[in-house]
Amino acid sequence: MKSDILYEDFLERVEKYHNQFKDDWRIGQTYFNVLSSIRRDIAESIRGTIYDPFNKDVVSSEIHKYVKSLW
Repeated sequence: MKSDILYEDFLERVEKYHNQFKDDWRIGQTYFNVLSSIRRDIAESIRGTIYDPFNKDVVSSEIHKYVKSLW
């Protein structure tokens, strides 16, 4: 399910939504939720793996690198 959205544009959306929901969502949760809405295929492939950022307070460079490689 390829998206016309670039990975960098995705990161901008993550930042936008995180600014709106930062009192309720961790950055990893925001990253995963936005990813799921744009690239559900990638979100589902990383769910429950070491690359799943959902429960993280920081999205590591390894997660960024891996997700971008799947983009």
